[in-house]
Amino acid sequence: MFLIVHNPLSSNKKSKKTTIKYVNFFKKNNIPFRLRSTLKIDNLNAFLEKNNQITDILYLGGDGSINYLINSVELSKIKQNIYLGKSGSGNDFLRTLKKYKTAEITIGEAKTNNGTTRFINGCGLGFDGLVCHYVNNDKKKGKLTYFLNVFKSIIKYKPVEIEVIVDDKPYQFKKVFISAVQNGVFFGGGMKATPKADPTDNQYEICIAHNLSKLTLQLLLLSIYPGWHTKIKRKVTMLKGQNIRINHPSDTYFQADGEVLSNVSTIDIKPVEKRVFIAFNKKDFKNKSAK
Repeated sequence: MFLIVHNPLSSNKKSKKTTIKYVNFFKKNNIPFRLRSTLKIDNLNAFLEKNNQITDILYLGGDGSINYLINSVELSKIKQNIYLGKSGSGNDFLRTLKKYKTAEITIGEAKTNNGTTRFINGCGLGFDGLVCHYVNNDKKKGKLTYFLNVFKSIIKYKPVEIEVIVDDKPYQFKKVFISAVQNGVFFGGGMKATPKADPTDNQYEICIAHNLSKLTLQLLLLSIYPGWHTKIKRKVTMLKGQNIRINHPSDTYFQADGEVLSNVSTIDIKPVEKRVFIAFNKKDFKNKSAK
């Protein structure tokens, strides 16, 4: 039996329609299931212990919902298969997972001077943290919300000099806007920020956009969607490593899978756990039902 877990607040409370589509699919294909809201399961581990007939979990939501899952649940104690289904305004991790279908994914930990959090897709300090801060606090959410808040952040943010230490090797960068540490390929709703990222290994791809004016940043952002920015060597540096530290000269915003911490100036990142996730695919289940 499947447990379908949905977040009714996902996608600015518009996820109900998506959840209904999944429910109708399960009914149509005679797949046994129970439906539960994240708001009504205080402890998923305890819930599963009391309901041992559940063999599979379908977790619906965007990047923020998945981030909540990995930060609120002891994944190592969950023996059921965990499927992830699209049902949010941001689905960057699923974009990467779909390529693998089923994969043992690295869960990262970011320890900051203002708290510790786990992440599955990626995290960043400074400009992208500010973008996420504006997006999360924007009452009018829609397809253009992210882009409007990017331009708002370009106006507000002042590029800085940062230090990045990758596996004990230090790097210095000036006039930095983007300092993203990625487990997945995408961020920002489909931007191909780190084309070579592999979420199944223990290393992270780091994208540093530096020596930029606000005008050149806008042009650079257009090149990120297809991943062309990696060829602009004078403005973009790509690094790779397992243990990463970023020092920012002042308190700023930090985001992990789009969830924001404020007043952060240092982050230490490392892999902490592995877990198999499956990208939910309706066609695969239809084929199984047909057999």
